[in-house]
Amino acid sequence: MFALQDGQNSLEALLMLLALLYLAGACWFVLGTRRRSCPDESIPRVSIIVAARDEAERIGNCLHSLLAQDYPPDKYEIIVVDDGSTDGTDRIVRGFGSGSVAIRLLETDGKGAKKVALSLGIADAQGEVILTTDADCVVPPGWVRGMAAHFTEGVGMVVGFSQIGLPAEIANLRQGYEAVDFLNLMACIWGSTGHGHPMAASGQNLGFLRQVFIEVGGYEKVMHRASGDDVLLMQMVRRLRNWSIVFASQRETFIRHPLAPSWTVLLNQRTRWASNAPVLAGLDPLFFGYMLVTYILSWLVLAAPVLCWGGFLDPQWALAALGVKLSAEWAVFRRGVALSERHELRRYFAFWALVQPLHVVLVGSLGCLGIFRWKGGAHLWGRRKETQRIDVELSESTR
Repeated sequence: MFALQDGQNSLEALLMLLALLYLAGACWFVLGTRRRSCPDESIPRVSIIVAARDEAERIGNCLHSLLAQDYPPDKYEIIVVDDGSTDGTDRIVRGFGSGSVAIRLLETDGKGAKKVALSLGIADAQGEVILTTDADCVVPPGWVRGMAAHFTEGVGMVVGFSQIGLPAEIANLRQGYEAVDFLNLMACIWGSTGHGHPMAASGQNLGFLRQVFIEVGGYEKVMHRASGDDVLLMQMVRRLRNWSIVFASQRETFIRHPLAPSWTVLLNQRTRWASNAPVLAGLDPLFFGYMLVTYILSWLVLAAPVLCWGGFLDPQWALAALGVKLSAEWAVFRRGVALSERHELRRYFAFWALVQPLHVVLVGSLGCLGIFRWKGGAHLWGRRKETQRIDVELSESTR
């Protein structure tokens, strides 16, 4: 009897501790969003790198938006790296022909990670500032100018804001969930960057100095990872300590990314992102620790009904912890809405809060194992299975 009571007290204490740590992290993010960077009017030479694989349906819209920038045409270039496309993406890029803005097409065999394609583009770039976006994204006319203006003295990287779809495109709960989830992620990135300790970044909207890329050794240290061309690069830049990283919170720098077509695609994408958690444990223990708190708390929230029914958890403690968790999430979400003005997403917050613990557990569990599909291949431990088999064969052949 006493053992059961002690176990219940310990579980309740653990649950509340995790909820309070979760809340403390949310407050830290919110406070960080109050700090703003101070861009200037500098006009450096910019190289935009776009890695594309089978993006024939969207690459045209992306290039049109990149060509419509209010930046001097002779001050920026566009480099598209066709990463093994089979749908005619390369033909569409060539169809844009010559114009006032230089567009170059490079090609890879598509067998490597996205970082291989980006590295090829960066090696060919002539600009001092590198901007990256995805081939399925659309950027506003002031994107290049707004991002470039943040590269003031000592700034080595600029993290940009990305949003999922347009308000009119959010038509069901799944789409609403994705938009809310990504908005919360962006708000956390904004807040952590405001404290000088950015925790993540998105290659959909990212800028860095070519010099800084060279200083960290490019992607060489993380080339074996299928994902992480954004967050792992950002973490390596942060660890240099002689360069600052800022967040571009001006609306003219916000880019738009399309919605995932299904739950399966969304889960697969997030699992691929989460597969970098083991690497992040070494690069950023603070970020990894917060992810671990979120993961364990999500498990306990899912298990709470069973634990309460079995007498292992007092329902009042479970409800109190859930209230703390929801308060933390609502505070972060409100800051994201304030930044993006996506007020229509408020109607989906309750559904997001209901599904999010299950999503975190699934993504976290599969991500730790590195199990996902990408570029038409299956991955395990964050690496393509074919690559792993080759590594084993090479190891055996040298014995």
